[in-house]
Amino acid sequence: MNNVQQPIAMSYQRDKEQKKTDIQQAFTELINSNGYDKTTIRQIAKKADISVGIIYHYYPQGKPSIAATIYEKNLRETITPYSSNTDNIDEMLRNHLKSHRENSELYKAFDQAILADHGVFEAIKKDRRQIMIEYLEEKGSPVELVDGWLTTYNVIDAVIHKHLYINPVCETDSELVNLLNTIYTAINS
Repeated sequence: MNNVQQPIAMSYQRDKEQKKTDIQQAFTELINSNGYDKTTIRQIAKKADISVGIIYHYYPQGKPSIAATIYEKNLRETITPYSSNTDNIDEMLRNHLKSHRENSELYKAFDQAILADHGVFEAIKKDRRQIMIEYLEEKGSPVELVDGWLTTYNVIDAVIHKHLYINPVCETDSELVNLLNTIYTAINS
């Protein structure tokens, strides 16, 4: 009788959040190297080492859903300072510009995702409002301020977007930040 125990083959099963993280990471890397149009769900699945079916399980609309999820994460990082009583508006605006510049391919991908499935944009609009409300409540600020802060965020985001992806609005980042500061002050006066 052989008393030697055979090693048990352990299957490696990633949890749900790890799978989502792997999908988002693969998507980001592929978007940065190939662009949105040239990135396929099969490529994402291969890079994330999962099946195509798993991607559609977590992201039913495919690429637009993945882009929306990543955009929402970036949104949380850029939108909340607009509801703060910040002493350094210029720094807040520079950080917003920096986020767009560092994640330019993802922002472009999100634009393409919106064109592919406008419903993704509608969900994000609701998310923007909810994120801002949660932040205001967390800080003990009046929730009635949400519409003003969202207007401020949306206008500044649109100007940054146009400046970086369509046609420069100003010659330098400093000029752009000054313009954005003027816009910020005008909306919030």
